[in-house]
Amino acid sequence: MSGGRTRGTAVLCVVALFLVVSCSGPGTSTAPPVPAPAVSAPPEPIAAIHRDPLCQHPVPSPRPTAAGGGIPPVLAQVETGVEQLRGLHFIHPVVPEPVSQSQIGGLLHQSLDQSFPPAMMDRRSRAWSTIGLIPAGTDLRAAIGAFGSSQVIGFYDTLTHQVVFSGSDSPTPYQRVTLSHELTHALDDQHFDLGRLDVLEFACQDEREAALSALAEGDAVTMSLRWAVANLSPQEQVEFQQEASAFPPPPPSVPPFLVNLLTSPYPNGEAFVQSLLAKGGIPALNHAFQDPPVDTEQILHPDRYPGDRPQNVNVPNIAEKLGGPWQPLDVYQVGELWLRLMLQLRLGGQEADAAAAGWDGGEYRAWSNGQEVAVLLQTKWDTKADAVEFAHAMRDWIGNATDRIEESGTFAQVLFGSSSPVLRDLQNAAG
Repeated sequence: MSGGRTRGTAVLCVVALFLVVSCSGPGTSTAPPVPAPAVSAPPEPIAAIHRDPLCQHPVPSPRPTAAGGGIPPVLAQVETGVEQLRGLHFIHPVVPEPVSQSQIGGLLHQSLDQSFPPAMMDRRSRAWSTIGLIPAGTDLRAAIGAFGSSQVIGFYDTLTHQVVFSGSDSPTPYQRVTLSHELTHALDDQHFDLGRLDVLEFACQDEREAALSALAEGDAVTMSLRWAVANLSPQEQVEFQQEASAFPPPPPSVPPFLVNLLTSPYPNGEAFVQSLLAKGGIPALNHAFQDPPVDTEQILHPDRYPGDRPQNVNVPNIAEKLGGPWQPLDVYQVGELWLRLMLQLRLGGQEADAAAAGWDGGEYRAWSNGQEVAVLLQTKWDTKADAVEFAHAMRDWIGNATDRIEESGTFAQVLFGSSSPVLRDLQNAAG
């Protein structure tokens, strides 16, 4: 699971990718570490960042770093292997902490207030259920917590710089692969400052955060798979697959859209990283951390990195035009991945992917009036044909909703409301 101060690995993504890569055999050679590249420039101070009033993440506060100590030889061997594969040295010692799966869940819950503040998630739950992404009444924050407790088997904390994984000082093959994933995060953080994810989260720069998270997770997935191929015997690979296949699926209380959103950084990020490595090897990967992708379109279409930059889309606050005591509820940057996953809920995968392609910027803004909710989604597209295709897909997605969808040139907007009167008022206000 990605998000905020911890970067975790979703087991189902790791298993699927491992099964593909392990079939190729130990063809990945290790190389000695190369000189460390320059660390990225320090991010803007968090307190100085301008953000929308609806963005209410608390300012990240440093937590005490776990006391250092000796590291068992088997864990040290994993660290050395990750250094060789990634081509970087650890600047500061990292002592991984093996804990139980239940402890993983408890530690993740401690970070929920930072990444998923209760009031903000309550408001987003109402907006997303009005759109049709999640069932009405879904507690989004509780669903995220349930997913993390059941699916996350390790994480790296960008505030304490601590690696935590489900395992022991004598880890199984499955646990060692998990450890190699999280140690890649630690290595990247020491050289490229993954704390930038916290800055982007605080400012609700949703697309930039999603893109940088996918890059980080893609690197960790790639290196952990290479580590597994280079270090696990055929029998240990069988043991790994058996242990991973016994892991439970996400709880039924976690809506499919949320599962897909939380797990998407792993396969999509891995494909992006593979594209970088194919073009320019480790130097290209290092450069991407210094000049990260800015949106999920670049992750999904690596050929658009780094030159294709999106347009700014800022949905106006039309609360007064709606009439009555309407209050701002939520605002969210909508990227190609988010639209793709939304469309996939009701349309075929190929149709959804094609309709989301050509994205060039997007945002929704939501308002509430008691139990009523109105949501205005506005998008920009590369071409008029892209806008038309998206609008056509949304008409199929909503069903008999011609008056709720408007497209003009490269612009398209969609209206969502909790009732017919709300939709009528929103249409008048947005017109």
